[in-house]
Amino acid sequence: LAALQVEARTLAMLRGLLRQLHAACTRLAAGARVLPSSMQETAGHVRHGVEGVQASLSRARSFHDLSGLVLAQSRETVMRAQLSIDELLEYVGQHAPLPWLVGPFAPALVEYPEDVPVEMAKWEGCITIG
Repeated sequence: LAALQVEARTLAMLRGLLRQLHAACTRLAAGARVLPSSMQETAGHVRHGVEGVQASLSRARSFHDLSGLVLAQSRETVMRAQLSIDELLEYVGQHAPLPWLVGPFAPALVEYPEDVPVEMAKWEGCITIG
């Protein structure tokens, strides 16, 4: 009985992660409209692949309900999605203009040269990269 509960929780957690991944892919596909058509296609393929995995797992009550082929295809689809997302991120990192990546923080970078102290309270709660 405990093993069945663990399996049910694991499957529920996997479905939750797939919902989050699908939401991220949907936003990514929407944002990719400003990218070249090849990148738009990549984003669309990722979203459709995740949708396929979600459909495959939606009716399963346990992993025993899924064939080895479905599990292998799902794993392959998620791995391809990860590689495609990495490709998209690499493209954006190499080709996007800096103000597009930095966004609303760009004026602050111009207003506050490195030798002038910045009021840190305005940055509280922001995520820093690097």
